[in-house]
Amino acid sequence: MIRSAPLLRLVTLVLASLSLVLTVPLVALSFYNHPSPADDYCFANTAMQYGFWEAQQFYYDGWSGRFFHNFVVHSSPLTIGWYTGYKVYPILLLALLLLSFYALARQWVADNASGGSGRQTASLALAAGLFVGFIASLAGLPEFMYWYAGMACYSMSAVFFLALLATLIAHQRQGFGLLPGYLLAESLLIAGIVGSSETSMVMVMSVLGLIALGELIQRRRLSATVLILLGVGAVSCYYLMAAPGNAVRMASNPNSSNIPHTVLSSLRYAVGYLSHQLLKTPLLPLSLLYLPLAWQLTAKPLPAYLRLHPIWGLLHGGATVLVLISLHFYGVGIPPVTRLVNLINLLFWLSWGYNLTLLMVVLRHRFATSFPKSYAQPLAVAALGWVLIATGVWSVMPVAYGDWLSGRAAQYDQAMQQRYAQFAQTDATNGQVAPLPVYPASLFLEDVKNDPKHLWNRCWADYYHKKTVVLTDHSTEAVQ
Repeated sequence: MIRSAPLLRLVTLVLASLSLVLTVPLVALSFYNHPSPADDYCFANTAMQYGFWEAQQFYYDGWSGRFFHNFVVHSSPLTIGWYTGYKVYPILLLALLLLSFYALARQWVADNASGGSGRQTASLALAAGLFVGFIASLAGLPEFMYWYAGMACYSMSAVFFLALLATLIAHQRQGFGLLPGYLLAESLLIAGIVGSSETSMVMVMSVLGLIALGELIQRRRLSATVLILLGVGAVSCYYLMAAPGNAVRMASNPNSSNIPHTVLSSLRYAVGYLSHQLLKTPLLPLSLLYLPLAWQLTAKPLPAYLRLHPIWGLLHGGATVLVLISLHFYGVGIPPVTRLVNLINLLFWLSWGYNLTLLMVVLRHRFATSFPKSYAQPLAVAALGWVLIATGVWSVMPVAYGDWLSGRAAQYDQAMQQRYAQFAQTDATNGQVAPLPVYPASLFLEDVKNDPKHLWNRCWADYYHKKTVVLTDHSTEAVQ
């Protein structure tokens, strides 16, 4: 992300290599992945019992309006008994995530003055930097990569969100007119994002709101394109929020809808969240590496999204992150769980980079005509070293490599295979399973309980046509 060609190639090489280092254990762990007792079997049972479409209506009316999420979870590999699918989809998800980061980076630097190979190298560097930053700052690795229900609710919406940003930027470069191909792609992505979760709904509507604000400030009116996209978003939000199941879910928690608690708790949480991002992630060193590229992006006639005053960008980013944090406090009265923090991180990092670019616009046009180069090389080397340290110490990488290389993931895989074989080889109606020998933190979420009436146990029992399934205290598994 440095402008000097040799230095840019060095930065690209280091960040691309680090991306590979992060990718290797994630792919390796995929081969040990299994469906989780937490929700996966319950969704599969519903689809198998009621049918695909009826299952979606059942959840829409009885639990959640997340229509795209419901569509995905009720077509899970478990519905056809394809356990291998849980080893395949994390790899596909990772590939889509990499491609979406690259698509966004490619569009962001599409008009880079360096042109040709320099533009390509800058795209790779930016994509690798975004990928490293996002993966390194994941609050919950299994929830994002290896939990099918979490993938349907949060991970795919992250991929769609990145793809939407790339499409919007490409559309803007074409004049942001009524181009059917762009409008169709954007509309489908918006519907998929909104239908995934309330968190992703806020993310995408916030972006559309920022685009609308920019048009009102710069043109004093909204274009037909923005009106169409806002309409698609509004209809999608209506179907998400109007679901009868939302009221059922909210009513089940006595701590929901407490506005004073939500506001105060969200502000306190935001202070700690910001400190963590600044001190225990590669955010700052990657920002240093990005600044020269951001400076270069301001050297041409500015696109509409870079003509906003930094104050607007800062207010938008800060307000959006705070709203995302507050959703869980408002819904259930507790801080955001890790799967939500993963999405908050994505929005925070993208907003941070956007605001850095807006800041460079102001600095370039008011105080200087060229970016200072005197200390570019030592600063770049120091920043790269900082990135390596932050990624190696505070990220999910040590946990992922530890579970893989220590054999814990393989032990977990073997134990799960034994459970499947055990249930397949007996016609007994009451099942007992011993605790797993290991619980790899990068793969494992929850197990069945020693209470046969627990939801996870009941879903497991229904899927395997048992009356009950119980987790015992014995060291060996048996079926009665």
